[in-house]
Amino acid sequence: MKSWFLDEKLATNCLKTLEGIEDWKIFERNNSLMYEYYDWEQHADLREVYNQLHSQKTIKNLEEETSLEGLLFDPMGVGEGISKMTKGCKLDPHIDFNWNNRVKLNRSLSLTVYLGDCKGGEFQIWDEKRENVVWSHVPSHNTTVLFKNNEVAPHGVKEITSGTRYAIRKFYYQSNSTPIEDPHQSLYWYDGEKAYNPQKKMPTNS
Repeated sequence: MKSWFLDEKLATNCLKTLEGIEDWKIFERNNSLMYEYYDWEQHADLREVYNQLHSQKTIKNLEEETSLEGLLFDPMGVGEGISKMTKGCKLDPHIDFNWNNRVKLNRSLSLTVYLGDCKGGEFQIWDEKRENVVWSHVPSHNTTVLFKNNEVAPHGVKEITSGTRYAIRKFYYQSNSTPIEDPHQSLYWYDGEKAYNPQKKMPTNS
């Protein structure tokens, strides 16, 4: 999926905020280089972006877009954050983590919001043998990329040749947990003995 995502004013404010941040942490792994920032809660405009990404409306829209049901998010944002890529930065093809051990959920979906403009920096998805690019997106200000997690199609970012590319990352999860032995609705008692809805089956979560 590739589309305009944020309100134009919010996107502009977020970009100004990111341009003013100085304490970026360097990320180097194998042949990759970029800069990371995780303290987004300190900034009202960045908090607003994450609030939108966590909203019921957004999750419903994502489920309709992807046909994935029961999407969840990690309130602690393990692995999430904001990246900054300038001239010479790149991200070699890789497979994302598929399990969040803190919340015990399977990663299903990744959403990236791009801010700023650059040359180079194309987001690319490769075939299983890493021989051919099967999909590519040229980042531009206030566009998004949405892709399902998988184990066979690596993705990466081509080298930036000029400008600055910011990316806000958000992950969504699904659970394959089984219910407890005796799942049921909420049970309400009139007098401590007679329950209002003592059903063994669970047609709703009311």
